[in-house]
Amino acid sequence: MVLGKTSKAVIKWGIYSVLLLLFYCIQTAPSLLTIHHIKPVLLIPLAVCIALFEGEIGSAVFGLVTGFLWDFASGKVFGFYGMVLMICCLLTALLSMYLVRVNVVNALLTVGAVSLICSIWNFLFYYLIWGFSSVWLSLGQLLLSSIYTVVFAAPLFYLVRLIATKFNSMLRT
Repeated sequence: MVLGKTSKAVIKWGIYSVLLLLFYCIQTAPSLLTIHHIKPVLLIPLAVCIALFEGEIGSAVFGLVTGFLWDFASGKVFGFYGMVLMICCLLTALLSMYLVRVNVVNALLTVGAVSLICSIWNFLFYYLIWGFSSVWLSLGQLLLSSIYTVVFAAPLFYLVRLIATKFNSMLRT
């Protein structure tokens, strides 16, 4: 049986949504994947890897939804990470469409950049602006979390690439 274009898109985005919920549950589990009180943010590599293979509108919407879930999980102001991830996923999709090749090295670099942007965003608005006493220790912990997040970029890149090759008519390389 041959699926139509709309059916393939619905199934593909349904799989992406299930992955989003799965990684959200893994990320919010209290002690899962924790090393010395440092946890990775699994939603960043998922959103960025999807943005590497999808169009700008779908990537921006998926980044926004991912950011809203992350806001909910972290207890931040609603839209704090949603806005940042939406812009980062939109820029990632545009970069992969017009400027860079889609490969695992570029995925690692992009996930690292987005994770660093989110960590600095968090540091500026939740630590530095309030003048906490151990503010620089918090920055170190946020940067270690960013590095730990990049570790998960390669497996997620290959997983998303597998899904994209099954459901997209043309794949970016």
